[in-house]
Amino acid sequence: MDSPLRFKPWIVLLIATVLLAACAGTARGLKTSVYQNEENISVVDYSLSKADAMVVIRYPAIIHADAEQSYFHAFSINAIGGEVPPANRTKKATTRIAQSVIAKSNYYVMTLYRELQKELPPDTVLLSPHIIMWDREKGIYSRPILATEQIPSVVTVDFNVYSYPDTEEMMESPPVTFGDLVTPLFVVHSNRWVRPPTHGLWLSSEPLVQAAWQQSSTQARKEVESKVDQTGAVYQRPLDFIAFLNTRSRDRQNLPLKSVGGAHRDIIAVEDYPVEKIKMDGVLLENLSNDWTQDPFAESFVKGAANRVKQTLNWVNHDRATFFARQNALARFDPELAIAFFAQSGGESVRTRLQLAEALIEAERKFLASQSLGLYEGAYAGDYGTKMRQMIEGEYKLLEKRRSEARKQNVTAAVAALALIGSVYGATASGAAGAAFMQNFAGVFMLGSLWAMSSTFKTQAKSAEMSEHFLSLIAPALERQISVQMEWLESKEKITAIGFAEFRNKTLSLYQARVRALQTDVTDRCVFKHPSFSETGRWYGSCKGGLAAERGYGVVKDGSGSYVEYLGTAQEGMASGTGGMIVRAANRIGATYYEGNFSSGLPDGTVKIEEPGRKSRVREFRAGLDVGKGNTSELQALVF
Repeated sequence: MDSPLRFKPWIVLLIATVLLAACAGTARGLKTSVYQNEENISVVDYSLSKADAMVVIRYPAIIHADAEQSYFHAFSINAIGGEVPPANRTKKATTRIAQSVIAKSNYYVMTLYRELQKELPPDTVLLSPHIIMWDREKGIYSRPILATEQIPSVVTVDFNVYSYPDTEEMMESPPVTFGDLVTPLFVVHSNRWVRPPTHGLWLSSEPLVQAAWQQSSTQARKEVESKVDQTGAVYQRPLDFIAFLNTRSRDRQNLPLKSVGGAHRDIIAVEDYPVEKIKMDGVLLENLSNDWTQDPFAESFVKGAANRVKQTLNWVNHDRATFFARQNALARFDPELAIAFFAQSGGESVRTRLQLAEALIEAERKFLASQSLGLYEGAYAGDYGTKMRQMIEGEYKLLEKRRSEARKQNVTAAVAALALIGSVYGATASGAAGAAFMQNFAGVFMLGSLWAMSSTFKTQAKSAEMSEHFLSLIAPALERQISVQMEWLESKEKITAIGFAEFRNKTLSLYQARVRALQTDVTDRCVFKHPSFSETGRWYGSCKGGLAAERGYGVVKDGSGSYVEYLGTAQEGMASGTGGMIVRAANRIGATYYEGNFSSGLPDGTVKIEEPGRKSRVREFRAGLDVGKGNTSELQALVF
């Protein structure tokens, strides 16, 4: 007969499993983010326009009452990090966690805003808080509370934090934002013309990448359709996180993706940011409510993420990134001027009106920058931020107590297991003693988890209250009087308003009072053609005999959803000369971009080509056919 002190492998494995389960219950996180080693860089801006913002940061700020139940349901069934059991989806604690995501996003986004704001030129980092809405046709969606996204921006960042919906798993491995643990979700995108193969999408958190890609694809298609149909409608992109929640079962496309950093940085693909549960420095959290001079979230994640955003700003041609948004902004003041902008028409009257309109857009940006600063002062430096820091500090101390208890339990459990293992093994013939022991043994850990969770519920309830009262806490920052000085040519004008609607009325009135007659031959009723399409499209620019000519912008699409966009010079209705062309086939992932010389609507000569999942390359074309490697020195680049 075996000695009771000789351990069977399955017993050792059982002990290890129990002890590891207790360790998992200590809610550990990563000490460093994958972006933590990003080199700190300065942004160089060679753009011609002073009207644009560098970065717009979008985030979920509040839930409309009509959308609450739909949001809570979508949050519970679209869990990141695992599947939530149906019985746990309707618990009140799950609702509290869903609310805490909004409340904490309002707070943590301000660290990213502050980090970028102090590094980039004044008034060029703008906040765009979103309200979560619902209707029968769209489901849940979001729309901006402010007019921030109407300002041309080089890049746009979607940001929020996340917690796993199932409270029974909160102390285990799934992502969570609680105490010293933060799980950021992060998307960076810009105009489709900056990176046509990915529709302008630069990077995305892995769980959101399918939704972010679909959003960018839809945005590109909608903007093309508005130009074809001449509606002038500007597509409002919901938050990518909300779009992710809105559709549980979506077809997963085989997208062009690449990992963070590495040797594939020059591949035209979306950077796939992994889900990170980051552990912030406990020393900085011990007395956070009284001393927040050093932000723990900035140290653990935001500084690296901000450097990644600045890196994108240095890669991007700013005039290219804002070209179409500037055209949309100009159309609000003067639709005729917006068409002339496409054609880059010369003449004193065009230049004067363009300078005035851009000066007014710059003034609007400064007004919105002041509102963003007001949001920061309310949600970070003000009462809201104070309450959030108190809550985070309390959560951290709660977690630390739970971790301490878990460590003590690990030691106690190990001693008890070694002392009693002989009798457990000795009783396996009947099984009764072993079963009773294991039941009591597991109960030690279960009681600890229940204690931690009951305390957690109370803390999460506070975050729900913070979310519900968010607008009342920061509304004074949005309704204060703001004055902006506009400079145009030799004159200066101070514009003062309470609220952006009043400010815009004043900028429009100023423009209409000072414009001169526009003397140039541009139209939006001209025909643009492409050899691959039987349909004719629309041209915005110079026109001869009803056909596209000289400089302008052309677009044509068919019934399948395929389309061609072209910016450059044309002749007899088709691309001819130097330009850039986006070709999107409805049955293919992404788009193909050609830049260089064209003839009769096709690439002809030295042309740069960009495709999803490949490096940019310069090739030689003859009547649309690739005939070999091109000479980079002969490439005629498109000027924005």
